[in-house]
Amino acid sequence: MKHLGEKYVDTYRMRTALCKTCHGKEGYSVRPLTPNLAGQNPVYIVDQFSAFADGRRKNYMMSNLAANFTQEDMIKIAIYYSHEPAFSDGKADPLLVEEGRKLYSNYCTECHGKNANGPKGYARLAGQRADYIVKALKDFKQPGGDRSSSIMYGRAQLLRTEEHMQAVAAYLSQL
Repeated sequence: MKHLGEKYVDTYRMRTALCKTCHGKEGYSVRPLTPNLAGQNPVYIVDQFSAFADGRRKNYMMSNLAANFTQEDMIKIAIYYSHEPAFSDGKADPLLVEEGRKLYSNYCTECHGKNANGPKGYARLAGQRADYIVKALKDFKQPGGDRSSSIMYGRAQLLRTEEHMQAVAAYLSQL
């Protein structure tokens, strides 16, 4: 984070005090079904804060936190986490990873990019927790659920089985 300037690092880090409980000290999730934030696209983070705050996304803890953050808080948190290096545990069944690579390549690269780095304000999926990816895909498959997106609803439907979702999640978790 040196390229942010040392005087900003502490200020940005302070804004993440509550986030660390679930998302970990540097944005590496410490709880099951909770996303990693390290290396995440900052525009995406701010968009998600807004979605939690206005009810487009539903999560008791995040909705309450986001509703109390200022726009400046959201931006500083997003910048802080976006500058933390992304991490992958690299642990996944190679056969599942290969199937996931093919599925991801067919259905996900248009928005999330060839390497899942999340261009154009889309989520960075590379290095994300596998359990979180599966949960998010299941949420997107439910119309009007906690994660409402017509584009993701359609794409998630293409992953027809639990095994397909597990494969894509395995692939993304090891990038």
